[in-house]
Amino acid sequence: MRKLIILIVLALLIITGMAKNEIQVVTLDDGIRVITRFSELEFSSSGVLKNVYLTADRRSHVFEEAGDGLELFSPEGSSLMVIDFSIEGDMISPNTYSGDLILKYEYTGGVKKTITVKNSPEYVFTVEVSSMDPVIISLPRVWYEDYDRVVKDYFISFSPKIKAISLVKTGEGKLSSNKLAINGFEKIVVHMAPFKRIFLKKLFGEDYSILMDTIKTIDGSSSWYDPVFYPLVWFFWWLFEMTRNFGWAIIIFTVIVRFVLYPLYHAQTKSMIKMRKVQPRIEAIRKKYKDPTKQQEELMKVYREEGINPAGGCLMLLIQLPVFFLLYAVIRYFQEEFAFGSKFLLWNDLSVGGFGPNAIFIIATVVASYFNTLITSQDSRSAWQGILMSLIFPFLFVSLPSGLFLYYTVNTVIQLVITYYIYKRYKIKGITTRELLGLRSKG
Repeated sequence: MRKLIILIVLALLIITGMAKNEIQVVTLDDGIRVITRFSELEFSSSGVLKNVYLTADRRSHVFEEAGDGLELFSPEGSSLMVIDFSIEGDMISPNTYSGDLILKYEYTGGVKKTITVKNSPEYVFTVEVSSMDPVIISLPRVWYEDYDRVVKDYFISFSPKIKAISLVKTGEGKLSSNKLAINGFEKIVVHMAPFKRIFLKKLFGEDYSILMDTIKTIDGSSSWYDPVFYPLVWFFWWLFEMTRNFGWAIIIFTVIVRFVLYPLYHAQTKSMIKMRKVQPRIEAIRKKYKDPTKQQEELMKVYREEGINPAGGCLMLLIQLPVFFLLYAVIRYFQEEFAFGSKFLLWNDLSVGGFGPNAIFIIATVVASYFNTLITSQDSRSAWQGILMSLIFPFLFVSLPSGLFLYYTVNTVIQLVITYYIYKRYKIKGITTRELLGLRSKG
């Protein structure tokens, strides 16, 4: 008991001390690397964006400079030379900043470029250029030129292979393909990120419709499941805006979806209960008839008499599985938002996974699965098999972000409540803990 208490206390300490939304700067041989919560940006000493990596799921290389890294040129095509560079921001320790990070470059001819990396979930940085003489800035591509689009004052580059987007909102400059001519002052907003509509809606709400209409003309930008997936995304976002907390939004979202799917689960469970009731007759037939054909005929007679479809339970389960995978994808869609969202009970950050942050969820899931197995089992052998599986699955998912584990846990608890209600209604008894341990035979 003492070890268990120590383990829980350590888990709580880990939960309350999880990853922070800070920006780090690493010095390179020829420039710097700016590391945000979900991305890495490499800038050369001349202020050129050299590489971009996205790190939310895995470290993906989405951009490599090829004459398109926010480099400044004269109208004649010569690159401008940097004569001064500085970094500004709220430093909390050497090379670590708590807020936005500001990179300032000064070039020959009095040209200035300021890059502000936002400490936010939307993968945004702004670029401000001021110059007395006309200059040209190159805008970043994440794929080939055929996947570029220009609409209004936006430059769009889309990568169908890695589902990433580079979307640049310009101002007064003259935009031609991925080149922007600047005469005086220009501020641009660069969004280089996994392609998520929620980001576009938040950042460029006034132009969201025209942006989406344009992006849809790019091959590979849409999926066949989008008409189902995105209504769920927007519904979840509406729940968040209502609750202002992602934890409660996940719980309400899961409850509502399970309520909608209840008829399917009820039909599945009812079919399993009917099969359970006729199990003695099925066993008797299998013992009596050794001929497979005759055995199958007699089994089909029993199924017809009892109104049972042997595949009914499996069919209902197969219908539900794609839905649950889709809901899982919806929750995962918001992991960047989880990191910058409000605190949920003991959890400061629902985007972090691991044993510590998920310890309470693991305990709750195992306990709920244990009782669910007792309710649905006929004997200790099948119960032990179910309990073993219920122990394995939570630990397979332990590395998932806590927001996803919260969804899994709530789903498991709801499963227990529904199972208890249905089995109680049909007066079906499972086994007890004593029977599981062989301390008392089932009477």
